[in-house]
Amino acid sequence: MANLTLAYKARAYSTGTLGRAICNARTHHFVADDAGGEELGAGEFFFSGITACAVNMVERLADNDGIQLDWMDVGVESFRDSDADHGDLSLYDAIRIKFEMWGVDDEDAHNLVETWKKR
Repeated sequence: MANLTLAYKARAYSTGTLGRAICNARTHHFVADDAGGEELGAGEFFFSGITACAVNMVERLADNDGIQLDWMDVGVESFRDSDADHGDLSLYDAIRIKFEMWGVDDEDAHNLVETWKKR
């Protein structure tokens, strides 16, 4: 049996306003709206987490390998088939992740992204 230790903990609770939740991670609170609301949506937070993970992990990988990486930018775009009816499910038909790096040669940049993809 695995020896599990808690890595992260987060929660969200209703506000009394349909389509709005208050989210909490550690001592930070933020509002998440349903699609089209005034605040960021849960999907936007989800994809922001992926981009933050990518930046932090790739920078750490480069540092561990002694690779000079001056700066990077990671963006995510998600797409849905507007003709498909998935009911209440949030399904994405395509997700594109774009990495841009400065101060690193093309081969090292490629290898850093490939390592990130495997983790």
